Amino acid sequence: MRKNKRRSVLGMALIALLLFMTMTACTGSGGKEEAGTNEPGPKESGTEEIKPVTLTFLSAWNGGGAGFPQDQENNPVAGQIREKTGVTLKLESITTSEVEKLNTIFASGTVPDIVNAPFWSTTGGEGQVIKKAATEGQLLDLTPYLDKYPNVKRLVTTGIAKDFAEFDLNSPEFEGKTYLIPTETPDGTPESIHNWNYGLFARGDILKALNVKAEDIDTQEELYELLVKIRDGGFKDIGGKPVIPAGTMWNGWDYGQFLAGWTDYTISDYREVDGKLIHWTQSKDHEARLLYMRKLITEGLFDLEAFNNTSTTANEKLTTGKLAVFGAQPMLADLQKTLYKTNPEMQYELLGPMKNKSGNIRTQVEKPGRSGFPVLFLSADIKDPDAALRYIDYVNSEEGRLLAYFGIEGTHYTMENGIPQWIPDVKKQFDDNPDLKRDAGLNYLPGRFIGAFSSEVTWPTPEDQKTEWQKLEESFSARMPIKIIDKVSVSYLAREWPKYQEYIDKTSSLNFDEEFKKAFFAASDEEALNMLHSVQEKFRAAGVEEMAEFVAQKAAERDDVGF
Repeated sequence: MRKNKRRSVLGMALIALLLFMTMTACTGSGGKEEAGTNEPGPKESGTEEIKPVTLTFLSAWNGGGAGFPQDQENNPVAGQIREKTGVTLKLESITTSEVEKLNTIFASGTVPDIVNAPFWSTTGGEGQVIKKAATEGQLLDLTPYLDKYPNVKRLVTTGIAKDFAEFDLNSPEFEGKTYLIPTETPDGTPESIHNWNYGLFARGDILKALNVKAEDIDTQEELYELLVKIRDGGFKDIGGKPVIPAGTMWNGWDYGQFLAGWTDYTISDYREVDGKLIHWTQSKDHEARLLYMRKLITEGLFDLEAFNNTSTTANEKLTTGKLAVFGAQPMLADLQKTLYKTNPEMQYELLGPMKNKSGNIRTQVEKPGRSGFPVLFLSADIKDPDAALRYIDYVNSEEGRLLAYFGIEGTHYTMENGIPQWIPDVKKQFDDNPDLKRDAGLNYLPGRFIGAFSSEVTWPTPEDQKTEWQKLEESFSARMPIKIIDKVSVSYLAREWPKYQEYIDKTSSLNFDEEFKKAFFAASDEEALNMLHSVQEKFRAAGVEEMAEFVAQKAAERDDVGF
């Protein structure tokens, strides 16, 4: 009897243990996820396993799927993450408007489990759409989870400009709740701020044929004269078809590079003109900008399709050398594996840098922390939020970042003096064919999941191991160093204006940039200017001048604000 009783007790204990393990696994939170830990994953003892979970992920960026591996689920990086977190991602990207896509998923209630989208401000564009969705309960409140996932918590507090954190990332309308996880943010040091190297880039062979030095083209007049020479020079793309003198990537990004002469070092929506503060929409400079772009378009110097280009069309024009000059980032990820391989003589050179209205070079302006960045958010309807946060937390751990940037230790890299180094054969393969690196899973995580971090600062590449493209990118950065302005943007003072919300409501349907671009194609300069003045008047009718006066009064009371 004692023997049978003992077996019964042992059996009950075993059942209890199995039930406990099953319940723990079903929470989806197993492994090292107690507050204060840095490496989520299964217990080393192997007594507890994480439940496999498949989550949907949307990259809400036009062309954002370019870095996705061909095999989303079984590439080496994805396989390692699944082993550590139990999570498999189903990746989706878009080739249309980001605002349009966000509006669609929120209106239809089909929000993917995890979304990465632009978040430049809560007062317009994608950020306004996201804020509305958060306040309407369509985004998951992350507040209860932050202590459990310390790497996620670090992302929401590090490398963010103080004013942007207070008024946008943690909008007062969020009532203390956290909905958004910043990515692509610096690690809190100025050295870690990424230089995107925006500018104008011209085909080197064309410049050589015209006997023009790239550095000599740094004003609007010189740019115009260069484009006329290109138009009349009979230059061809790699297929033997006429080039387009100037253009952009998708949806007109970034035609503003062709208008550098009317820019300045600014961190706000306000400009000081003749001792008076005005809102940027009211600047007289828009007239000159508009007429300049119309001149480029009407004289056949600018791509008529630039503002309707899809990412596919834009990339085709870029990688065949069809654009003699383009405005954007250097686009080396696309060019190094296409045009620069087949036609190295066509390698694009940085013009200028172009000069702004103060006579300084046009360059990237930043605060010590970043204002505006990509963000991750989770659907309020996600069935397993712990799985999503476990994934994000892991890839932002030290181990996860190594995996995201360098892959599998021993397969792709080795550690030398604490610095990861590519295995030489692997590096050569990746350098020769960047698609191999992409398909190993080594492109999509850094740009969409990782924040509060700089790979260049943490793992500086030895000079003798830098690719020619890394050196080229660095040469652009050296010529266009970041300008840091350690001030609070005066724009935030407008939010104290009693009529601010009324102004936002009245202007919510106005899109200055879209109306400005429509005026490029007006029948005459007079009609174009009338279109510009019309949209400016709509902002005045909404109270923009009164708002600027209020901001000026508030700014006079402080010494820490910048324009």
